[in-house]
Amino acid sequence: MSATGRVMRVLAAVAPAVLLATLLAVAAAALTGFPWWPAAALAVLLAVLVLPVVVYLQVLKRNQRFYRSEIARGLTRALESEHRVLKDSFELREDKLIVFSDLHKGTRDPADDFWRSERAYVAALAYYLETGHRLVVLGDVEELWENRARDVIPQYKDVLALERQFHAAGRYVRVWGNHDDDWRRDGDARKYLFPALDAEVPRWEAVKLTVTDGGGELGTLFLAHGHQGTADSQILASVSRPGVMIFGFLQRRFKRPWNTPAVDASLREPHDLAMFEWAKTAPSALNLVLIAGHTHRPVFWRSRPHVPSDEDIAEHERKLEQERAAGAAPEVLGRARARLEYAKAQRRTGVKPPTAVDPPCYFNTGCCAFADGDVTGIEISGGRIRLVRWPDDAGEPAHKELDSEPLETILEVVREHPGSPGPA
Repeated sequence: MSATGRVMRVLAAVAPAVLLATLLAVAAAALTGFPWWPAAALAVLLAVLVLPVVVYLQVLKRNQRFYRSEIARGLTRALESEHRVLKDSFELREDKLIVFSDLHKGTRDPADDFWRSERAYVAALAYYLETGHRLVVLGDVEELWENRARDVIPQYKDVLALERQFHAAGRYVRVWGNHDDDWRRDGDARKYLFPALDAEVPRWEAVKLTVTDGGGELGTLFLAHGHQGTADSQILASVSRPGVMIFGFLQRRFKRPWNTPAVDASLREPHDLAMFEWAKTAPSALNLVLIAGHTHRPVFWRSRPHVPSDEDIAEHERKLEQERAAGAAPEVLGRARARLEYAKAQRRTGVKPPTAVDPPCYFNTGCCAFADGDVTGIEISGGRIRLVRWPDDAGEPAHKELDSEPLETILEVVREHPGSPGPA
């Protein structure tokens, strides 16, 4: 976080208290003989606090370079941390890893984003537990901005029981995100999380894995939630957290989920782009690949949604005319016409063209709270990195491999891209 960001965080933290004092002073002046000047002075102070924050947010919104620099500072700080990052190794052809993030476990009310995905998630955990994978839960596991930990933990004790088995086997890593950053403090974790996991489980801001192959180092996998440096999650958390609580109330009131199904694994959103740009400039000695969550959008190297071309639409038109000429049944004509109009509409409304993940230094897990009950994650085993989705296309408790590449190939391509010459 930049010095400007730190100043904005202080201003944002103080502003709610000044707002409350202003309202009390106005009420006192209106209802009693209390003078008006304290209310006016507090109102001026409030404006002095709020105006710079508003300007800062507008600059972040409109200036992508500044936005990306703030994210870069946050991720660099996490990468260089000596005490909040788990450092370990990963043997390419022997070790197994599954990374899930953004469960947002709530209290099983309409604001709970996880309960629809619980079946898929526990099926996945059961599979990876038996097959010897290390489990990394990459932040926002419990939704503690909307709820209290004491209300969430009992609702998902069976899920935590499965996670506890990973810990008992020495294959469990807890990373905190912005919505479960309460776990940074031992007091909160000891009171609620440790009893559920039956152990004092370390919680980390990030994980740095050195990938080896027969003893030789190939590169670094850096796993972080991805909220580092963001205005809403770190700088304006004192304002964002109440806002999320209000949003949760609206979800309960209208019984509406908010995470849409995963439709592709492309790089197209500003925050994903900011994390990708940071990973590209990581010190070349690290040969770094960033795996993050936070955005709830899966990202994989070569995944691309299909946008119909002029030739595709012309082909649909040709097939429709052929069916008409052949006297096809109305049902056949209907399907052919539907495909044509669907392709034309997709071309009109469009899919925002994704940015090529080149080099492939950034991956995103997606999330475990999609409204259709799906969960997505990044799996690494047998020397390959995969984007997987649970359940499969048939709705069975099995994973569907959405994309896959040899991890060694990924690291080789990243190595060929010149990163920062700075120290590791």
